[in-house]
Amino acid sequence: MNKDTAREDLAFMRALVQPDEHWQRNFGEIYAAAGGCYGGQMILHGLQTFNLIPSEGLPALLVGFGPTVVLLALVLWISRRHRGQTIGGINSRTVRSVFSAIGIANFALITMFASVAIREHSITIWLLYAPVVLVTQGAAWLTAFMLRRKAWFCVVALGWFATGIGMAEAIPNLRWFILIGGVGFFAFMLAPGLVMMRQPGRAA
Repeated sequence: MNKDTAREDLAFMRALVQPDEHWQRNFGEIYAAAGGCYGGQMILHGLQTFNLIPSEGLPALLVGFGPTVVLLALVLWISRRHRGQTIGGINSRTVRSVFSAIGIANFALITMFASVAIREHSITIWLLYAPVVLVTQGAAWLTAFMLRRKAWFCVVALGWFATGIGMAEAIPNLRWFILIGGVGFFAFMLAPGLVMMRQPGRAA
């Protein structure tokens, strides 16, 4: 065995037992930022249903796309701050990969739902996109629970499932749809992100 092989094996063994504080803090910051952005978006949509802010024109575009633009900027900033840091052991790498894969899959989902909704001239089809995305979040958290065996991960997963089902059942009542979604983003995205940010040194 040469020195390079021995060094690689040692690095792998360290990764297996390494605490996950770097990955956990990084993920927690991004998840909390997403919860804040999209929870805030639900508040703005709620104000639109009461005609307190415009539902058309530039203000409507800002409400629709502004939170995502802000989130992308925050993700880039957070990722740059944590660049070069390790992401913990095998389980943490798996959890991170699951959330990343689901995030990428959301782009396929939005294309599918948007194209069908436009073709069928159906707002109901488009509204179903959000509940589906939230259920996939629940699936990611359930996977994390199965790997890490932390009870609160399961609570978050069930919370996402309930939020997704609740939003679907609320259609076409937009106010209830938005209210349920807003509660979900704050309770099951912002709050878990803050919890993970404040638990350095513990395995995620």
